Amino acid sequence: MPPIPISASSLCFAGILIALAFCLFLSRRPHRPRPPLPPGPSTLPLIGNLLVFPRKHLHLKFSEWGKIYGDSFKLTVMNKTIIVINTPTLVHKLLDVKGSSSANRPRSIIADMIVPDNMDMATGRYANKTWKSLRRTAAHALSSEMVRSRAEYHSAEATQLINDFLHSPEFWFNHIRRSTISSALTIIYGKRGPSLESQDVAEFLQVHPQYLDILDIGTAPPVDLFPFLTLVPKRWAKWKRTVEHIKHLHTLLYDRLLCNVENRISTGEEEKGALLEYAIHNKEKLGLHSRRHLLHLGGVLLQGSESCSAALQNIIYALTLYPHFQERVQREIDNVVGTDRTPTLEDIPKLKYMLAFIEECNRFRPVGPLSIPHEMTRDEEVDGYLYPKGATIFMNIWAICHDERYFDKPNEFNPDRFLENPYGIKNGISDDPERRPNILFGAGKRVCPGIPLARVTLELNTAHLAWTFKFSPVIDQTGQKISPSLNNYRDGVTASPKPTPIAITARSEIHREIIIKHMNNVQSILKVYEE
Repeated sequence: MPPIPISASSLCFAGILIALAFCLFLSRRPHRPRPPLPPGPSTLPLIGNLLVFPRKHLHLKFSEWGKIYGDSFKLTVMNKTIIVINTPTLVHKLLDVKGSSSANRPRSIIADMIVPDNMDMATGRYANKTWKSLRRTAAHALSSEMVRSRAEYHSAEATQLINDFLHSPEFWFNHIRRSTISSALTIIYGKRGPSLESQDVAEFLQVHPQYLDILDIGTAPPVDLFPFLTLVPKRWAKWKRTVEHIKHLHTLLYDRLLCNVENRISTGEEEKGALLEYAIHNKEKLGLHSRRHLLHLGGVLLQGSESCSAALQNIIYALTLYPHFQERVQREIDNVVGTDRTPTLEDIPKLKYMLAFIEECNRFRPVGPLSIPHEMTRDEEVDGYLYPKGATIFMNIWAICHDERYFDKPNEFNPDRFLENPYGIKNGISDDPERRPNILFGAGKRVCPGIPLARVTLELNTAHLAWTFKFSPVIDQTGQKISPSLNNYRDGVTASPKPTPIAITARSEIHREIIIKHMNNVQSILKVYEE
């Protein structure tokens, strides 16, 4: 029997019938309703919550709203959805478990103008191949093993810090900044900053505050909400001229630092074990094919030194404000270390009360109260709520650290809470099951790779400073105490305290003599990174 001819029109008609039948089948299937967004403040047409969105101290207002609307809540600003999460469990479920959907950063037009092409490991929008290469390289240099291998250097840098405090205590605030910047410079570039007048230190202290200011919500121009502002000519847009100036300073600093490393390698000079040396030698294996990768890899890690500075400054203020806790810290250090030498890294695990004191400082005044926000790349559902694609996710570290359900009197400073429980929570209650020790350092794929370095910096420097000095409020000409305040800080991504005078004196003549002796002994270690 000959085959029946089938025309093209018949095939087309049959295809349409099949498609219609399939659509009818899908329409009759029971549909799972789209889950709701988390609750939140009521909105206005078009602008949403724009009029009530805080311009400063976001973490405090977000914590206030969290008590009203729950562990997660939603805000709408123009066409942008913002969701704030306030518990370790939500951090784990959304940012850790669903990290592939929540690893991006919200777009920042200004950040992209200063550090283009997703090269900033902290604020770069996409967790793509380039970002992974940068992070993998940083994780190698900042691992616990690498940090411990530099124990001699870290102790030498801590010795210079107490020597600086001894000889010019009035500049204590900036001595801390110099010390943490110098440590980062040494690890990244193999070249330290021995003084506040050092070119690298001075230039960083000039450009970095400007960079933070132009990114802060309270001071940044609203170009992310109104992108058409980018079309305004530079002559009428002061913010564009400011961004151009910051980018120029930014590029000059990091290019010069990278050139120093490249010249050291090309001329066959003795290498310093620096991150950029490792990255240059292994750039093909690491996937760092462009010089721009190397340029910005160092920059973002150096910026992290300011978080360490802020945390250490908070510790000094707390020692000053709470003399009875200061005495307990010093009594423990004296029992472990004695008075004939300065503390070492080997002493740190034995200083249980000092470690509790540091943990309480970090809980009481976290330097990143909101962390850097994440952005959803696809819809996800957690605990019955929708976290939609494109939503900005804020991790409210402040709320997590001051949650009255878990912390006894969270607005009171009490290091003893960390002796009774490793997380400082109340006795006799069930803690949030996903609480973890490093939540202050971020979550998911964006967790900070510098945790080992940050901990060594805080612990070793705190031990040295508390071993050496007594900290007390300054007495003014009328006999009144001028006490520092842990509420007087610069608002922004990094909530760093503002400088306040403090009376700093060596605990004894023996302590003074040992500082001077140790400073002479470590000169040869420090000089290696100054040549």
